[in-house]
Amino acid sequence: MNLRELLNESCISFDLLLDSKEAVLRTLSQDLNRAGIVEDPDRFRKAVEYRETLSETGLEEGIAIPQGIDATVSKAAIAYVRLAVPIEWESMDGKPVRHVFLLAIPENGDKVHIRMLSELAMHLIRKETRDALNCIKTKEELYGLL
Repeated sequence: MNLRELLNESCISFDLLLDSKEAVLRTLSQDLNRAGIVEDPDRFRKAVEYRETLSETGLEEGIAIPQGIDATVSKAAIAYVRLAVPIEWESMDGKPVRHVFLLAIPENGDKVHIRMLSELAMHLIRKETRDALNCIKTKEELYGLL
């Protein structure tokens, strides 16, 4: 699976000043809508928020991977934001989150969902990748990491 193809260029942001999980999910859902991937950003965001109630999506080292599976998603995609200031997020290590990768999955995309999640996690488990996320300045550098 090629993460670069899934990581939509218009859905990548660096150093945004967002102050809550809700603001992050709203912003990324709107990005996916503007990119033509999510038809209804509010409905999609609600699907993501529902999944957030089922299990924590904050991993460790300031990274979260929330996910939404919904009929309004036209194709599998990933939106990314690096926050200017880390925010509170239910995470495995109890620490705030600075990097959010939002997975958008079509309603019938369970197999794609698992592949996306495992491929992304495989890259993010490496310390050098996590460290580099704090320093990259361009979308091309992000693509190079993944």
